[in-house]
Amino acid sequence: MLIRKCDRCNKEIKGNYWTIDIYEREDETKRLTADGAANNIQQNMEKIFNNKKEYCKECIEEIRKVIKNVKN
Repeated sequence: MLIRKCDRCNKEIKGNYWTIDIYEREDETKRLTADGAANNIQQNMEKIFNNKKEYCKECIEEIRKVIKNVKN
């Protein structure tokens, strides 16, 4: 049986786990930057080879607050 651990806090994850996908999207010219394209390829390769970071619900909530700029 696989034991999952959160890649942020290292606690055991029981049940479902969370991942984060960060992609650059095209601008009005329908083009990506070289950095954005490289990032998107890396994100896709992590999915293909099942190397995505895995997070527990508590950590994903903290990450979400940072992304949304929510103050405590």
